[in-house]
Amino acid sequence: MARRRWPTHGEKRNAWWGRLAGALFSVTLVALPMASRAGVGDFPPFWIEKISPGQPFHPFVINDVGDRAWSLEGLRGKPVILLTAHRDLRYDLRKWAEALNAEFGRSGQIHLLWVHNLSRYPWTVEKHHAKELWQQFKPPVPVLLDWHSLVGRSLRICYDTPNLIAIDRSGRFAWHEQGPLTKAFYARIAERIKRLLATGAP
Repeated sequence: MARRRWPTHGEKRNAWWGRLAGALFSVTLVALPMASRAGVGDFPPFWIEKISPGQPFHPFVINDVGDRAWSLEGLRGKPVILLTAHRDLRYDLRKWAEALNAEFGRSGQIHLLWVHNLSRYPWTVEKHHAKELWQQFKPPVPVLLDWHSLVGRSLRICYDTPNLIAIDRSGRFAWHEQGPLTKAFYARIAERIKRLLATGAP
């Protein structure tokens, strides 16, 4: 099977009009009919209010590249660390995933998940193509494909740098840090995670 390639910068630029047309099409032909059905709760909200530390994190149910559904409700009982960034930073985020997984993830102390925002992918990229790209990348932790940017819109995420988001064992937003992996920054993040584990406080 031929390996799929990641979208180029030119494809990202050319996708702008496609995204606009797709959005208008979705609103007129999908959103309104779905709003009149009983299953409207499954349709992603158009507006998500930005949250602050201590507030409940917006609930989500997001499938990973293997089609397993991950719900915030089902993750309660342990701190949750979410990693996210632009796809061009996937190797930087892999370093964070490997380091945190080695100290906290494999031992089962935390839920460590990589959330990938696909809302800005070129409109020509289909779901199964995106899954194949991430399966070929072989990430060290589960990758959730967030097609509607549910996590990103909760915090108004800037994807131009690695993001680390902590949710306490009760489902409350604890903290949000940004930056590449360095020895000093990792020590800071590890200490914050240890405090979450010890007391539940950020």
